[in-house]
Amino acid sequence: MSRVLLVAAGAAILASTSAAAAVLVVRSSGPSAGAYPPGKALADTHMMKLKASDVVVLLDSRGTRTLQGPGTFSVAANASPAVGAVRSGGTNARRVRLGAVRGTNTRSVWQADLGQSGNVCIANPADLGLYRGNSSGEATVTLVDAASGKKADVHFAAGQAISSWPADLPAASGARISVSGLGAPTTLTLKALAPVPSGLEGMAQSLIRANCQAQLDVLIDTFSARSEG
Repeated sequence: MSRVLLVAAGAAILASTSAAAAVLVVRSSGPSAGAYPPGKALADTHMMKLKASDVVVLLDSRGTRTLQGPGTFSVAANASPAVGAVRSGGTNARRVRLGAVRGTNTRSVWQADLGQSGNVCIANPADLGLYRGNSSGEATVTLVDAASGKKADVHFAAGQAISSWPADLPAASGARISVSGLGAPTTLTLKALAPVPSGLEGMAQSLIRANCQAQLDVLIDTFSARSEG
């Protein structure tokens, strides 16, 4: 076989493999969790043999579905579209809200949960927002950059869960931000995503790799579809 044919064959195999690995594990627990860790890509032809107490959440372009063992499940099984699914261009691709939502209590993936310490992934600093889980009363939250000591206060009115990131506190990748004013203090570590992910699978994979667990949970919960098992 000529070198040209070998290269062409190799490219075809790579393209086929990429197309087949269209389903992503985003959450798993139980005896088989080690075989299906978050971030693992599965071929459409894969059959999952789950044991009792196994729970695996899969994500593809239509959203997520939850498999519960025991049982054998086809990764390629059609998932019912989740509530709020948006179809574009005749495909099952979903549009994920990329921008922070300002002036409402609608949750976005690109909002830092002030009540949880951990990594906060940033696609666009201008879209970074803040979220508090308990909005029953008014509160003033203080954010402090550990490196520079620069701080900013953010006021939440009663009933307000969402706010913009303060303009006078740079949202730089690698910055560690201490949060106080909402009960137990927390620490946020900012991590810029480059390149910016596209599609549900790309976004989920990026959040998993960067260990932005709180945002991954929001993504999963937003696009939940159905449970099987």
